[in-house]
Amino acid sequence: MDGSFLLLPPSGTGTYLRSLTQALVRIEPDLDIALLVPGLRPQNPVGTMTMTPPGEVDTGGLPRLDRFRRLSWDLAGVALAARRVRPDLLHVPHATPPVGSRLPLVLTIHDVIPLVLPAYRATQAMRLRVAALRRAAPRARMVLTPSRAAADDIERLLRVPPSRIRVTPEAATADHVPATNAAASRAVASRHGIRGRYVFNVGGLDVRKNLPVLLEAFARALPHLEGPVQLVIAGAPHTTNPAVFPSVEPVVERLGLAERVVLTGFLSDTDKLALYQGAALYVTPSLYEGFGLTALEAMACGVPTIAANRTSLPEVVGDGGLLVEPEPDALATAVVDVLNTPALAAALRARGQARAATFSWDRTAKLTLDAYREALNPDRAET
Repeated sequence: MDGSFLLLPPSGTGTYLRSLTQALVRIEPDLDIALLVPGLRPQNPVGTMTMTPPGEVDTGGLPRLDRFRRLSWDLAGVALAARRVRPDLLHVPHATPPVGSRLPLVLTIHDVIPLVLPAYRATQAMRLRVAALRRAAPRARMVLTPSRAAADDIERLLRVPPSRIRVTPEAATADHVPATNAAASRAVASRHGIRGRYVFNVGGLDVRKNLPVLLEAFARALPHLEGPVQLVIAGAPHTTNPAVFPSVEPVVERLGLAERVVLTGFLSDTDKLALYQGAALYVTPSLYEGFGLTALEAMACGVPTIAANRTSLPEVVGDGGLLVEPEPDALATAVVDVLNTPALAAALRARGQARAATFSWDRTAKLTLDAYREALNPDRAET
């Protein structure tokens, strides 16, 4: 398995890689997984998972991957590394498969955002990645993806036969539970300049996350809310490309929300969890999600959740939250309803936790193992 995302900044793909490998070893101890990492011997987590701390390879002080090393690894290096360990199959847990590899390939495509949204494929590097994906995806033995919505896009845009696509939903990690130490959550919130009740969003700052609409909705909701409420938006842009990561500060200023909005910047996993647990409400108005993990994490933490009724979010949220049109008036109405109606908030907390409990990494691992077996038996996969 390509383990290179363990050398990159925290991301949804990194969480997927760590959570899946741990679950695979937990449910199938005889499975021999060699994690391939640039510049290191294969990390072999059989049985005991030689990862320190759990979920992270020991990189021996290697620097994080720069863009050139990452692209060359994705397109060629990982296949060369895999040939040295002679695997039964190669699992690439992201959407840049190696070019020209003859190894049986299982490919996880979390979403097809660069194919759907042109701004995301503006750079030469991304165009190379998209070209590699278009070439390799139809030839992969099996394509894994976390939602039915993403599977439909993969079939339509990459021409992968549905007989070789498997939906393997993701899950919140075990630490995503309601707060057991409210004082600790309040201390983290205070350190970030948060006072009292707040609405939380940690979906990302790129343009598809629809944050200007969230800010507009919050501004419209404020006059109708009982007591002071802040909006907390967490995260940092991955690049300086303003077409993909437009600044939200001008929108905050235009709406006169400087005293009501907290932009935390990058959060550690510990702080992110504490802010989930302390939130009065979670809102994601995202226009495109391959899975929408943050909504699931919020529900697992017992936080009432509002999500856009777009792409995969209805599959994830189900009846565990409120699904609304991702436009200012609908979002504002939903925010006011939840924050001003304790009974509704309580019902959403219970429903959200019940919904989140239906997803588990062990189930994801079992579905992935089934896909591995089908990949090694192509005749079975085609029937």
